[in-house]
Amino acid sequence: MSTNFWDSSKYLESCLRVGNLSRVQAKMGPLEMNMSMVSAKKADISIQLEHEERRPGKKRKREVDVWMQRAGSLEDRVHKLGRKVQETPFLLRFMLADQVRGLATELDKLHEKGRFDHGLTLDVKPARGYELQPGELVGQASQTKRDEIWDGLMKEEVLHVGVWGQAEAGKTFLAKHIHDRIVRDCPRFDGACLVNVSQEGTVGTIQTDIAKYLELDLTGVSAVYWGARLRKALQGRRLLLILDDVWKSYSLEELGIALERNGCKLIVTSRSKEVCKQMNCHELVHIPTPPEEIPQGFEEEEEEEEV
Repeated sequence: MSTNFWDSSKYLESCLRVGNLSRVQAKMGPLEMNMSMVSAKKADISIQLEHEERRPGKKRKREVDVWMQRAGSLEDRVHKLGRKVQETPFLLRFMLADQVRGLATELDKLHEKGRFDHGLTLDVKPARGYELQPGELVGQASQTKRDEIWDGLMKEEVLHVGVWGQAEAGKTFLAKHIHDRIVRDCPRFDGACLVNVSQEGTVGTIQTDIAKYLELDLTGVSAVYWGARLRKALQGRRLLLILDDVWKSYSLEELGIALERNGCKLIVTSRSKEVCKQMNCHELVHIPTPPEEIPQGFEEEEEEEEV
C-alpha cells in the first residue's frame, strides 16, 4: 500500500478528531442553556410550593421532591462537566463526548417530567384537623363564656357539655374557638370534629359527616350498621365531637358515639336547654344574647327558648 494512502488516512482521521473536539465544545453551549431553563423552573416550583404549603391541608407530592432533587444533582454535574471541558486540553476533549451526550439526554427527560399537569401538592388533612378560624374573640363577656365552656370540658368527669341560647347569641362562634384551640394544641385531645346538624339534620347526615372526618368509607354499607362502624372507628380515639345547632335530641348510641373519660367528649349547641338535658349534658353553659341585639321591649327568657 502506498505512502500516499497512509498519509491520506491519517489526515482524514485527524480531521474527524478535530471535528469531534469541536462538537464537544459546541454541544456544551445548548446543554448549559437547557440546564439554566431547568434551574429556572426549579426556582419557580420552590416559590409555588412555599406559597401552597402555607395553606392548611396541602403537602407536596413525592414525585415533586424527587424531581427537585434530580434537578439539583444535574445542576452540579453539568457545572462540573463544563469546568472539565474548559480545563481539558483541546486534543483530549473527545473523551468527554459521551458524558455530554448522556447529560443532554437526562436533562431532556427531566424537563419533560417537570410538567406536573395535575399540580404540585396533595390535599392532606392535618393530623389534628382543620382550623375553622371564626375570627377574633372580642369582649370580656365572650372570653368569659369561652373559658366557662373550656373549664367544663376539661373536667375529667364531664363527658357532655351543653351550650344553649337564642339564635345569633354566639354559640357556634364560641364552639369554633374551642374547636380551633384543640386543633392547634391540646394534649387531652387528638383532634376535633364539628358537625353542623341544623333543623334538617338526621341520624344519617350526622353519621356521614363524622365518617368523612374519620375518612371512613361507608359506601356499600347498610345504614343499619353505620353506628356500629363509627363506634369501632372512634374506639381508642380522643376526639372532641361538636354537634352544632341541634334542634332535637339524638341517641348517641344510635349515632355510634361512645364517650369515655380518657376518650371522646361531646359539645352540643342548641337553642333549647331541654335538648341539651335530653342529650345528658350535665354541664350547661348559657350564652345570653348581647343587649344591643335584643329588640326593645323584649327580654330574653331566663331558662330557654323553645324550639
